[in-house]
Amino acid sequence: MDAAVLHAASSLPFSLMSDGTVQRRVSPTEFRKLLVSHRRMVRVDRRGERLRGLQDLDTGEVFLIDERQLLDARR
Repeated sequence: MDAAVLHAASSLPFSLMSDGTVQRRVSPTEFRKLLVSHRRMVRVDRRGERLRGLQDLDTGEVFLIDERQLLDARR
């Protein structure tokens, strides 16, 4: 796979993991709404990549945000 294809894939708002799990990048506002929603969620942070994540236990969907983006939105 060449660099152009990899760049295009990484710019999509969602991606599909090898196990079929859908991952989506979300805005700070959407991430905060998910935190306080009634959905059954668990944290799935990727500290090495500086990503904070939530996984819906019912659908398996993963919602990710760059931690710097989340912290900047609080200011």
